[in-house]
Amino acid sequence: MPSLLELFLAFSGMAVMGFGGVLPWARRMLVEQRGWLSPAEFNEALSLGQFLPGANIVNVSVVVGQRFRGVLGSIAS
Repeated sequence: MPSLLELFLAFSGMAVMGFGGVLPWARRMLVEQRGWLSPAEFNEALSLGQFLPGANIVNVSVVVGQRFRGVLGSIAS
């Protein structure tokens, strides 16, 4: 389970590297590199992020943070 600092650094780094479209970077980081989510779990988080208002990747980061660390995880992500 990632710490609050790990969540913050992971999503901050993704935001810096992926200006203009970070969804492929997010999937690679969350599923392939860090192994925090399975492909099916990532798809569920993405579909929820697309359903909610706002930017998809921001919603995905909130969902992932909530899953691992609750409200503080959502804020850190």
